[in-house]
Amino acid sequence: MQKLWSQWRSTGQVSLRAAGRALFALAAIYTCAAAIFTGVLLSKIEREARFTRETQIPLILSQTRNAVKAERMASLVRAIYLARDRRLERQVQLQIQALAQGFPFDAGDRVVAGSKRVAILAKEIAAARQQARDSGAQNTTAFTFEERATAAYSEAIKTVDEMGKELSGDAALAADKLAEEIQSGAARTRFTVLLTLLMPGLFCIVLLWLARRHLAKPILSAIANLNRINDNTATVAPRSRPILTELAMIGDAVRSYGETATELRRKNVVLQALAEEDPLTGLANRRTFENFLKASLADGSRLGGTAVLMIDLDHFKSINDRYGHQVGDQCLQSLALVLLSVDGLSKSLAARYGGEEFVVVYNAESEKQALVDAAFLCRRIEATRIPLEGEQSMTMTASIGVSFTSKNDAAEMGDLISRADKALYLAKSGGRNRAISDHSAYAKGHVSRAGGKIIR
Repeated sequence: MQKLWSQWRSTGQVSLRAAGRALFALAAIYTCAAAIFTGVLLSKIEREARFTRETQIPLILSQTRNAVKAERMASLVRAIYLARDRRLERQVQLQIQALAQGFPFDAGDRVVAGSKRVAILAKEIAAARQQARDSGAQNTTAFTFEERATAAYSEAIKTVDEMGKELSGDAALAADKLAEEIQSGAARTRFTVLLTLLMPGLFCIVLLWLARRHLAKPILSAIANLNRINDNTATVAPRSRPILTELAMIGDAVRSYGETATELRRKNVVLQALAEEDPLTGLANRRTFENFLKASLADGSRLGGTAVLMIDLDHFKSINDRYGHQVGDQCLQSLALVLLSVDGLSKSLAARYGGEEFVVVYNAESEKQALVDAAFLCRRIEATRIPLEGEQSMTMTASIGVSFTSKNDAAEMGDLISRADKALYLAKSGGRNRAISDHSAYAKGHVSRAGGKIIR
């Protein structure tokens, strides 16, 4: 516990192992203390029960027996007073003396003295009766002896009543003391049992609260940050740092991982763009074009077929030589904008194939429609103006080779590109600034001319 406290004071945190050891120590201390306290209390109750059985209960029984003796003595006093026979009086007197001698010393001094007094008064009653009988006809003397017997009888009965009250009071006092001790022991036992049962419950409540605040909450916060990382959102730092060192390290690691993942995603986006896009024009690069064309040929749901337009800027080397590479780059970028701005091409992709060559792949209804689309591109390209220094500008033209395959044909990607390239060669050798299909379209007259000068 001292190590845990010093760790808390120095760093404001505690390790999970130290917290577990502290909780284990507290549970062990409480268990030992509860066992010792309960054992001491039960031992005390056992001693009190033994004392009650060996001392108090026999005392109550003795007082009860003495009360019975007192009642018996009262009956004998009445018997000797009512008796008219000398022999009977003698027998009763002897019984009273025997009872008087049978009271133990623990019955109390007043009871013992009262029993002896009753025996003396019984003797006086018997003596007065005998004197009355011996007086014979002398009525006055006999009456006097009878009065003496009556007075002794009254005093004896009174003494016996006082003895009974004394014995009853002692028995009631002993019984009340016994009941009070039993009640006190029951109260102590009840308090001990309630305390023993209540403390673990309170400990569990406090432990659950601590676990929810300092264990579950940091874990849920780390899980929430992991979900944020999965959703590509920023992680959130907790309002207060977890007390447990291990959970604080986990939270820091998750947030650090989130920052690293965000940086990796950003770099992956850049790398993906570099891998799929042409850095100068922003169009797809050659690899992306080939993957797209392969997927298009494998798509059985496409309408009509797949068309490939191979586009090459006319006299691009002359443009670079005359105006410089910066103007040449502007021409490439302008051509890319023209290709991106064309509407109505189903599932199309424009890409830079290499150098001044571009390519467009899309789903066309027919080869004839693809040739019409290519001629439209030639006119759009020729209509594009490239600004020069001052107020001058220039235009450019492009030659386009068209290849087409329907969805029912089993054309290969390489074959389709090769056919488009051959058609492009025919367009360039036929005078440039035109679109030609690969199926001997030049010989058949399927040529779309878009005349105009290259430079103005």
